[in-house]
Parts: sequence; structure tokens; C-alpha cells
Amino acid sequence: MNYRNIKEILSKYKFQIGINEEIKIKVRNYKTRAAFCNLKTKTIYINKNLLDLNEDILEYLILHELLHIKLNSKYHNDDFYKILYEFIPSEKIMYIGTKIREKLLQIQINNIKRA
Repeated sequence: MNYRNIKEILSKYKFQIGINEEIKIKVRNYKTRAAFCNLKTKTIYINKNLLDLNEDILEYLILHELLHIKLNSKYHNDDFYKILYEFIPSEKIMYIGTKIREKLLQIQINNIKRA
């Protein structure tokens, strides 16, 4: 996965959910976080360690954080899930969540082995 793919996914979902403002994406190493956003600066942060997972997972992470920005809320409420499930079925989200947790756990295990 490269940064061009990230920009393409961002543009696609911004258009589909109706976000017209500029959104920044920063990719960094995190030990325990998959992704998060800053609602004030409209910045999405993605864990660099997850970029080697498949594109569906990156799409989910970007869409998930864009919905927080669109709804201007850090919470997962009914409106959040209603929009999310329009794009990704709940069963697939459960699968993606499992893959993300497995990868983050592997990162933690590798960090312990290095210590």
C-alpha cells in the first residue's frame, strides 16, 4: 500500500459521504492505535504498521475516521453506524476488526521480544 492509494481512498470516501473541506492524513508508527482523527485540525492519523494489510482494511480505517469528522463527534452513535453500514456490512467490519487486532497484537509481541 502506498501513499497514492491513501489519497485515492480519501478522495473517494470524501465525495461519497459529502465532505468538501480539506482533510489531511498522516501516517505514523503507533504501538496500540490503528487510526484516529483530530476533529479540530481535520487530520486523520493512520498506523504505518497496518499499511501492509489489504486495501479493504485501509478503506475501513479512512472511512471510519472520515465519519467522525463528518459527524464532528468522537463517539460511535446510531448515526455513525447507520452511515458506516451503508458502505461496509457489519460482518465485514467484524472481520476487519479481528485482522487489525491481530496485527497490533503481533506488533506488541515483537516489541516485547526486542526488549
